[in-house]
Amino acid sequence: MPPHIHTLALNAALLTAMALAVGGCSKTSDGGGTPPPTISVGTELDDSVMTSSVKAALIADPDIKSFDFKVETRKGEVMLSGFVNNEMQLNRAVEIAGGVKGVVKVTNQMVVKK
Repeated sequence: MPPHIHTLALNAALLTAMALAVGGCSKTSDGGGTPPPTISVGTELDDSVMTSSVKAALIADPDIKSFDFKVETRKGEVMLSGFVNNEMQLNRAVEIAGGVKGVVKVTNQMVVKK
């Protein structure tokens, strides 16, 4: 991965970690503190880094970089959505996302433009 893409992913991960740290300091209106999370901060951070890594990998590919994808990650499962011009681009985007370290599953919600 080119150094600037790695830096971009690292910056996104750091911003996410800071947001999670600040957000975790709030209390609920009943004064009982925050409810136990269903996902740990570590998992959230890993998912954020993975999302950034998938986006960086998609941007780095010359056949895919011009398309606008929405990338969501939850517990290592990546969902891609957006529009592509043809089936080859759709398959390539799924292949790229699946090749990112830590991705356990890729769900394709992309649509081929008509």
